[in-house]
Amino acid sequence: MGNVDYLNRQILYAYWIVAGMVFAVELSYFLFDSEDHRQTLSSLAGRSLLVIAIAGLGEVLYASFRRYGRQIVVGVSLTLAYVNYLNMGLYTENAPGILLIFPMFVPLIYFDRKLLDLFGALNIGLYAAFYFAVERVFYGREIEDFLLMEFMLAASMLLGRTVLIRAIEIGRQVEHLTQSQQDLIVDKAVSQRLLKTDALTQLYNHGTFYEYLEDLVDQCRRNGLQIQVAVLDIDNFKKINDTYGHLIGDLVLKEVSIRVGMTISPNDFAARYGGEEFAIIFTEKTIEEAAEYAERIRAAVEGANYSYMGNHPVTVSAGLSGFEPDDTAETLFGKADAALYRAKRSGKNRVERFDGNRDAVKLRK
Repeated sequence: MGNVDYLNRQILYAYWIVAGMVFAVELSYFLFDSEDHRQTLSSLAGRSLLVIAIAGLGEVLYASFRRYGRQIVVGVSLTLAYVNYLNMGLYTENAPGILLIFPMFVPLIYFDRKLLDLFGALNIGLYAAFYFAVERVFYGREIEDFLLMEFMLAASMLLGRTVLIRAIEIGRQVEHLTQSQQDLIVDKAVSQRLLKTDALTQLYNHGTFYEYLEDLVDQCRRNGLQIQVAVLDIDNFKKINDTYGHLIGDLVLKEVSIRVGMTISPNDFAARYGGEEFAIIFTEKTIEEAAEYAERIRAAVEGANYSYMGNHPVTVSAGLSGFEPDDTAETLFGKADAALYRAKRSGKNRVERFDGNRDAVKLRK
């Protein structure tokens, strides 16, 4: 709606420009034309004021009935065309017919075929009345001139319809191509997401985790970024699968992934590393803050409702390690994995930080 209002306003501004041009033309005839055709000052003022009044009426009608803005704009165009056509006829033997053809093309701006048909037919009928009431009576115009003008008006309307039909077809083709392109972009985005995420948990997958971890380790070396890695493992998951079946096991994996996703901050990164194991990269946190987040995840998993397996408790163990200057992506993950191994040996359902004095690092990727 806003674009149409802006378009209507620009056309109404153009009508004021036309009013100014008419006044300039009238004034030039008044000042420079020969005595035989010179018009009185009152006649000049009357014709100029008439054009200005029509432009002003258009402003009033548009402000009062904006819902019919297109019809008002085209109607004012048609009225101005006939007034200017009549004024030009006072100075020349044959007023330029383009003045009456011009309003036929205003509806093209709106791509509105019904509006073109309505005002095109109105223009043809209006000129017929104008010819027999004014031009033939007062100016003695020949019938051939009338037929020629009617033919020009009808041809202009048909040409306008052809242009509109073609423009609408092109618009539909562009819309179709745009929609197809958008669909391709969406499909590509979905495909890329499928390649990067785990289908069951909707967390990132193993490969994506390492891609992101390697990038962040590089950022740590160059820009001093601080990151921590946590590795989580569902305790006794094999027993859950053996007791309740793999379908229930999948539900447990989904539940744990939900708790992980709900607990980490927006700048953190969570992935299903494989099987019942999850990996998290904490960013912009100290090792103490990362440990608090890991503990929240552990508590959230333990406190979740597992009614589909008789409220049997589900817990996770976690190992946590912070980046050190000599770390690679593999060694950083390996340290967190070593801390996880100690958490498992120490009774499970707990979070342990890497301790170089106690944890032997075994790299795996």
